[in-house]
Amino acid sequence: MKAENFDRNRQRAVDFLNMRPRVFITDGYAGWDDRYAKKVRIIASRPYHALFMKQMLRRDTAENLRKDFLDGPDFTILNAGEFVADPNMEDMTSSTSIDVNFTTKEQVILGTSYAGEMKKGVFGVMHYYMPKAGVLSMHSSANIGPEGDTTVLFGLSGTGKTTLSSDPKRNLIGDDEHVWTDTGVFNIEGGCYAKCDGLSREKEPDIFDAVKFGALVENIQYLPDLDTPRKIDYNNISLTPNTRVCYPLEHIKNV
Repeated sequence: MKAENFDRNRQRAVDFLNMRPRVFITDGYAGWDDRYAKKVRIIASRPYHALFMKQMLRRDTAENLRKDFLDGPDFTILNAGEFVADPNMEDMTSSTSIDVNFTTKEQVILGTSYAGEMKKGVFGVMHYYMPKAGVLSMHSSANIGPEGDTTVLFGLSGTGKTTLSSDPKRNLIGDDEHVWTDTGVFNIEGGCYAKCDGLSREKEPDIFDAVKFGALVENIQYLPDLDTPRKIDYNNISLTPNTRVCYPLEHIKNV
């Protein structure tokens, strides 16, 4: 898209966020290796999106974040997904638009509330910067064995990366996004984003037990059981087969 059309979408997002009674700002890091990590700021109108990205980025204390972000973030996401893009504007084909600008170092989201746009947006940004730094960014899960041996598991979304990486005999590094450097493999994220269709403790105990207070579930419905309220029906995919849970790495035992 043309730079001026990015600017129009950005202004549309800023105007929408300025009209909200409250906005939510989340600061965190993409990447666990400080040599390559990027400081990321999320500005969102929904607390759901702020909490999602607090899980998906590497966290730190509020004091450390304040000090480190005094000179601003390396990349900013403006999530105005509740407001739409103008489909009649040049370069627009619908009311949904996710735009990344590497000159202004910003991502603008319009017309979608799917939280995964922010997660994959950060991954796309890292895909741009990491090869320039001479390291390999990978769409993969990874875990490490008792002898220090690292396994990297590649696959499209939904093909089993998260499930295979949650091996009770190995320690999890991460379930989706990694970078391979001259000294090792590091996770880009601070959490996991697992598919939930048919989830059970018998099949995937680590993931099942990670769904507790602080985790976020998407497109999932409850069982109509009055005796145990808020019990999740993992077999109900009537909204979409893409049912998901987002949880911080600390919810996994072997991490």
